[in-house]
Amino acid sequence: MRLSFKITLFFIGGICLVMAWYGLERIERETALFEDQMRRDHYAIAQPLAVIIARAWEDFGEDFAHQLVENSNDADERTRIRWVSVHRDGVERIRPEAPDDAGARLAQGMAVSWIDRDQIRAGRLYTYVPVVAEGSRIGAIEISESFEHEREYVEASKRRILQTTVLILMIATVVAWGTGILFIARPVEALVEKARAIGRGELKTPLELKGQHELSYLAREMNLMGEELAKIQDQLHSESAARLKAMRELRHADRLKTVGTLAAGIAHELGTPLNVISMRAEILQYGEVSPEEVHRNAGIIADQSERITAIIRQLMDFARTRPLRTEEVSLASLVDEGSALLAPLAAKKNVTIEAAEIDDEVRADVDPDQLIQVVTNLLVNAMQACEENGGGRIMVSISLVERIAPDDERQELRTFAALEIADTGPGIDEEAQEKLFEPFFTTKPVGEGTGLGLSVSYGIVTEHGGWIEVESTPGEGATFTVVLPRKEEQ
Repeated sequence: MRLSFKITLFFIGGICLVMAWYGLERIERETALFEDQMRRDHYAIAQPLAVIIARAWEDFGEDFAHQLVENSNDADERTRIRWVSVHRDGVERIRPEAPDDAGARLAQGMAVSWIDRDQIRAGRLYTYVPVVAEGSRIGAIEISESFEHEREYVEASKRRILQTTVLILMIATVVAWGTGILFIARPVEALVEKARAIGRGELKTPLELKGQHELSYLAREMNLMGEELAKIQDQLHSESAARLKAMRELRHADRLKTVGTLAAGIAHELGTPLNVISMRAEILQYGEVSPEEVHRNAGIIADQSERITAIIRQLMDFARTRPLRTEEVSLASLVDEGSALLAPLAAKKNVTIEAAEIDDEVRADVDPDQLIQVVTNLLVNAMQACEENGGGRIMVSISLVERIAPDDERQELRTFAALEIADTGPGIDEEAQEKLFEPFFTTKPVGEGTGLGLSVSYGIVTEHGGWIEVESTPGEGATFTVVLPRKEEQ
């Protein structure tokens, strides 16, 4: 409707401009024609009258001629006739408002016509025609007429033009408004509804607009677009179904891979202690052994059973379902507790644990028991790495860092609490770094690690909303950074 209204306004505005130009031009033209007609009428009256007065002057004398001029005023009330002397000292002279050359032109026998616009109301037209009697110019006839009737005629013409303009505008408004609604507003509303239907996904409902105009062409193009979009939509649905099927198959394959990895890891880790237990049990069952051998074999069986129990416990930790019991604690206190627990082991392995940078004010809302497990796992791994070099140092630091969370779609830089553990071990190559957090992956010799410590630690940190970063260069040690969101960021 707004487009129809605008078109109607432009249409009516154009008509108003055309009618205004036409009215002004017509009034000016008719005014000029009216004045020309008045001049011709004056000449038509004055010239015969000048001849008659000249004959009367010659036949009956000057007084009779003057009386004849006075009596001529009775013929028309709108027109006034007056005798004008051509001599400057005469009683009846040319009006002082007349053009300067009017007297000279009359003296030469020429008629003079001029308009006095300074008079009240509409002004007057003056016409002078010389009178020649007895072979000489004796005077002139002045005919004057008011433009009052001309003004009335112009006003009447203006009223007629205004009435005609109003009538044309009314007709044009009705026609333009009706045409706009019929040929513009309704088709546009149909096109808008079609566009909304396409936006809702209703692509196969055609829009029919009758006629051979631009909007009908647009409707046909929108129908073609809807058909093409419907084809693409069907294709996308089929591709999405195929993609989902492929994803399900990949997930199934991934589950099988995980199950295979877990089975292989369990078989590898449990195979050795089970074989030892089996062999020692057979020795005890069928062999003749001394009491000392019985005690030693029983101790070996007990050690291997504890090893199996530890492997199963770590596996259960990896698949734990226990909910978090968080509280706001200082990360420095957790590091102190973990370092104290592992101090004897560190001394045995000739490894020193140093505080490179500890900010006691850095706190996080965590499960202390689970985070202690993360700290001890990372410290044990660092000790084992340093032990390969015959000892070394472990530097622990706690600080606030600026990071963008890996799963943050807005890529917003935020402040996190960071626990960094760096060792002076042999380092980790790039290929091994990609598999560090996979279950049962380990760089340690057979029998010295289950490959679940880092996996369990990574799962704990992920549940807390954080992540673990690894930086290492072979031969220069490794650095593990536990990044945790602070309480106000969680």
